[in-house]
Amino acid sequence: MASFKQTSYLSWVRRFREMAEKVVAHYPIKTESIDLIKYNANAIFKVTDTQKKKYILRIHPYGYHTEQAILEEIKWLHHITNTTDLLVPKPMRTIAGGYLVEEKHPTIPTARFCDLFEWRPGKVLWKSIDTHYSYNLGSVMAQLQKNGKYLSIEYRKYWCVDGLIGTDRAKLYNVEQLTDVYPAEQKKIIDARRLAYHVLKSYEKLHKERSGLIHNDLQPNNFIYHQGSYAVIDFDDCGIGLYGDDLSVALFAFEYLVEGENRRDFSILKDALFNGYSEHMPLPQEEIDLMPYFLLARKLNSISWLELRKKDNPKLDIYHREAVLRAIQFFEYLTSTSDN
Repeated sequence: MASFKQTSYLSWVRRFREMAEKVVAHYPIKTESIDLIKYNANAIFKVTDTQKKKYILRIHPYGYHTEQAILEEIKWLHHITNTTDLLVPKPMRTIAGGYLVEEKHPTIPTARFCDLFEWRPGKVLWKSIDTHYSYNLGSVMAQLQKNGKYLSIEYRKYWCVDGLIGTDRAKLYNVEQLTDVYPAEQKKIIDARRLAYHVLKSYEKLHKERSGLIHNDLQPNNFIYHQGSYAVIDFDDCGIGLYGDDLSVALFAFEYLVEGENRRDFSILKDALFNGYSEHMPLPQEEIDLMPYFLLARKLNSISWLELRKKDNPKLDIYHREAVLRAIQFFEYLTSTSDN
C-alpha cells in the first residue's frame, strides 16, 4: 500500500490531470493525449493533438503569480521573438483570443491560472556540458538581459535583494524561519542570509544599472539544444533582479555538475560563462568578485523555494535537507576563506 505522502502526491497529480483535460478544451486543438512531465510547483503536461503536434500545458500554483504577471512573461516572449533570433516558447491563444485560462477542480480549493505553449524541441545536455556550451549559455543570457531593457515591467519586481533573500519581503519564503532543521543549522542559515543580504544590498544600491529583467532560471534544464541551435524555455520565474543573480543560477547548476565550487572544472566553466556573457553585456570586475555571495544567495533562495513547495509535494523533502546542508557548507567555506 502506498504511504500517505505518496498517495497525497499521486492524488494531486490525478486532480491536475483532470483539470488539464478541461483546460485544453479552451484552445483550438483536438487533443489526443495529455501526459505529465513534472509536478514541482507548476504542474506541467505534454499535450499531443491528433496531428501529432506537441504543446506544453502549465498549471500555476495558487498565488505565486498574478494574472498581470503571467501576461508580462508572455509579453516578453513575444518581444524576444519579434526583435531577436533567439529561440523561445510560443504562447498559444485560447479560442476566445486570450492567453490564460482560469480553471477550477471540485477537489482543489482554489482556481488556477493555466497557459499553453507550442512545444520547443531540444535535448538537455547535462552529460555533455563543456566550455562551448557554457560560453553559449552566457551569451544568450546577456542577450536576454539586453532585450529586457526595452520593456516596462510592473508586476514582476521579484528578485531585488529583498525579494531574493529578504525576510518580510521575500518572494518565496523567509529562510530565517525554516521547518525541519536543527537549531544550530537554523542559526547558520540566519548568519548566511544576513551576510549575503548585507553584501548584495550594498551592491544593489550603488549599481542600479546592474539590475533589470532576468530569466532567473537559465540553467541546463532550460537551455536546450536542437539541430545546431540553442533554445531557452521556462520563463516562469523571470522578473526584475540583479544581473549577477542570473549568472549565479548557471553557476549553481555547474557546481552540482562538478561537485565543488573550488574545483578546476568549475572555474573553467565559470570563465567560459563570463566570456560569453561579456560579448553582449558588460560584466564589472566588482561583480565577478562578489559572485560567491550571489552563489550563497542562490543556495538560500533554493531552500526558500523548497520550504514553500514541500508541503504540497512531499517528494521535495529530501532535496530540502540536502539544500540546507550544502548552503551551510558553502557559507562556512566562504567565511573561512574570507578570513584568511
